[in-house]
Amino acid sequence: MKPVGETIQGRVLVPGQASGPAMVLDETLSFWGGFNPVNGEIIDIHHPQHRARVGGSVLFISQSRGSAGTPGAIAETLRNGSGPAAFVLASADLNISVGVMVANRLYELNVPVIEIALSQFALIENGINIQVGEDGLLESIGADSIDFENSI
Repeated sequence: MKPVGETIQGRVLVPGQASGPAMVLDETLSFWGGFNPVNGEIIDIHHPQHRARVGGSVLFISQSRGSAGTPGAIAETLRNGSGPAAFVLASADLNISVGVMVANRLYELNVPVIEIALSQFALIENGINIQVGEDGLLESIGADSIDFENSI
């Protein structure tokens, strides 16, 4: 999904609109213990994207890993502005969805959660600008790319 205008239709889990650079995580992530909700940094030293920051990204993550504390960590990172602009999942994830729904409601945010097939993750290039529509449509809107590894 590199050229401007390419699209993928997803299934809306939590409605909203967003745009930002795509960040595709290579592995699942525990948002309770492997993630710092204060600054949006992946702190799990065993995670391939250790030290990368998710703030403002359209975060592609197959699913979360671990604790029921995930919704609280997600709501907190969204509240303080260090979280992703949107989540794109490979399978519906209750913990991520609940955290986003709570943050959207309590803090009047508009963060979407979209589900696409895991095979479609391979079409996404890290750093490409993605727009997420209310209907779950993901669209490539520009070729600017972000180097998340050096965004600290």
